[in-house]
Amino acid sequence: MAAVVALTGGFAGTPAVGTADDPDLTRFYQQQLSWESCGHDVKNGAQSQGTAQPPGYSERLECARLEVPRDYAHPGRSTMLVQLIRLKATGPGKRLGSLVLNPGGPGASGVNYLIDSGSAFARLGQQYDIVSFDPRGTGHTEPVSCGDKLAPPPGSAADDSLAAKEKRINEACGRYSGGLLPWIGTPNVARDMDVLRAAVRDDKLNYLGFSYGTKLGAVYAHEFPDKVGRMVLDSVEDPTKNTWQTALAQARGFQRALDDFAADCTHDAGCPLGTDGNRAEDQLRHWYEQLSDTPMKVKGETVDETTYVYALREALYRRSDWPTLRQALAQLRRGDGAGILRLSDSGGSSAGRAPVRHIGQDELPPQDQLALRAISCRDTSERYGADDYARAQRELTRASPLFGPDIAPTLLDCDGWPAPGDDTSRDVAAPDAPPVLLVATTNDPATPYEGALNMARALDNSSIVLTFRGEGHAAYTTGDTCVQRYVDGFLLHGTMPKPHTSCG
Repeated sequence: MAAVVALTGGFAGTPAVGTADDPDLTRFYQQQLSWESCGHDVKNGAQSQGTAQPPGYSERLECARLEVPRDYAHPGRSTMLVQLIRLKATGPGKRLGSLVLNPGGPGASGVNYLIDSGSAFARLGQQYDIVSFDPRGTGHTEPVSCGDKLAPPPGSAADDSLAAKEKRINEACGRYSGGLLPWIGTPNVARDMDVLRAAVRDDKLNYLGFSYGTKLGAVYAHEFPDKVGRMVLDSVEDPTKNTWQTALAQARGFQRALDDFAADCTHDAGCPLGTDGNRAEDQLRHWYEQLSDTPMKVKGETVDETTYVYALREALYRRSDWPTLRQALAQLRRGDGAGILRLSDSGGSSAGRAPVRHIGQDELPPQDQLALRAISCRDTSERYGADDYARAQRELTRASPLFGPDIAPTLLDCDGWPAPGDDTSRDVAAPDAPPVLLVATTNDPATPYEGALNMARALDNSSIVLTFRGEGHAAYTTGDTCVQRYVDGFLLHGTMPKPHTSCG
């Protein structure tokens, strides 16, 4: 998902950025990539829930490994291998080099994303090699590990509070991945992308990033302004907000999107929320309370209030999913939670999202959520604990009675995290970089529209905001032909839209 509360930062004491001119980094910048058919372990890792790919698509994918320093301050000490994937350009016309994709997260696998969703970039793929990768700590690039199962809490009187469990998760991550955790995070991934740029023999980085990928692109522009080529950032994170402020903004954003869905639904006589707009939210909250008190069982799986909220949130990423949500709510009204369960498990079909999983008291979150936690905690100095949680619940519940309580626990993710964090990558100023195209949706629930305006000001390089007047997240992949025309025009021909251009 567009990480619910995932703001980025850097590593305290980070040295000056290395470049190809740095003798200690020369071998990394001059390495030759060995592209070959992707192995079954790579292909089988994908969600297989994206857009259906054309026949023969899988056979066209190539994989390679990129060697990068673990610590850019001491590149000779230790290295890691970044998993890459490529779809070579198909058209007869002029090649434009490589276009690097990042689907968001943080924690999402760029390799899986290209396997599942590559046909969404078919026009761009006529002239670009489409390249993606698993950022360090994710997917097939030294994934964060926290063991198989949580150890029981110490002492005879087990503390089963949420805050206590979060600390147990973080302690486990420190035991299993303590040597990795200081070296992941956005600034180092941006440096890896510059090594990738050189390894594919491009003078400039051409880049398309979604959600968290917009922050990664902005950090790259800040660190390597003279290496920025044609860069598009879609569904833009707000660099001016800290983690707490981002949580509040997302709670309000999802609430606005739910209100829009309810208003649209109640105009129809068959709406499962009824036809009275004032009572629609009461009905939505009634189902939440009902599932909290009495969860349902569907084919052996639990459908409770967490499943319900995740299903709502998943459907609000794309307006095209609203009819599916209506059907699921109609089923729920009849006492059947199957539609809600299907929606809650449909994450991963879009940029940077993963299906919800019920986490027992002794169970760990899935790997992509652990990676999200590791990157987010590495990228912020904020550490909220049990004393902050009650305030977070109050503020976020006021912002959204349904989504606020679901978002509030994420603020505990970094309590007792075993690696330090800082906020350096919130500085994305890139006045010497060429203008970037920012794509922002007016009713984006996960990355509210004003974030793009704040990002444009923070970049300070005359970047343009293309406004999509509509609903959802990741406008380019929603199928709006106007947005796609402007984005393709910029990436293929270098034609930037005029200021204040809008679609939808």
